[in-house]
Amino acid sequence: MNVAVVDLGLGNLGSVLQALVRAGADPQLSDDPAAIARAPRIVLPGVAAFGLGMERAARFKSALQDALARGAPVLGICLGMQILFEEGEEDGKREGLGLFPGRVTKLPAGVAIPHIGWQRLKSVSESPLWPSGWAYFAHSYRCEAPAEVTRAIVEHGPVRIAAVVGRGTLHGVQYHPEKSARDGEALLRRFLAMPEGRR
Repeated sequence: MNVAVVDLGLGNLGSVLQALVRAGADPQLSDDPAAIARAPRIVLPGVAAFGLGMERAARFKSALQDALARGAPVLGICLGMQILFEEGEEDGKREGLGLFPGRVTKLPAGVAIPHIGWQRLKSVSESPLWPSGWAYFAHSYRCEAPAEVTRAIVEHGPVRIAAVVGRGTLHGVQYHPEKSARDGEALLRRFLAMPEGRR
């Protein structure tokens, strides 16, 4: 096992596991916080509302903090990225894991909701993930991420969406790399190439 996938019991676990295998991983699905805390790398996926996601994810907060303290790479995907932030407004105002600064808000009136389909990523700052190419999105809420953690964006009409965020060994992607063909697989390969966390 070279990457642990956090089992929140939500959404796209099977497709994420399959995509990691295609990218060369030996993933293990886990709902054990102690195992997550010790894992060499961690993926936090999810497809659901922010409130439900936090109900499932709150018990993993300390494990994720411990993993990050060891230098383990952590990747949040879609909802998994959103719950890494301080708070979200879906299902009423809810506290997030607070590992990134910023909040998650509904896409504003005047743009198509949900934001769904393929878009080309625009890099705005360096990232070890080197996000590039085409990405598949399906979401109605966006992370209002500060510039210091925003690594790539897309534009949905007049709205700028943080597509990739990162700080230290913590990373997040708003899109679905497991559904983003070769460019998504390439991003997962770069994540898997990051050095493991200290034992």
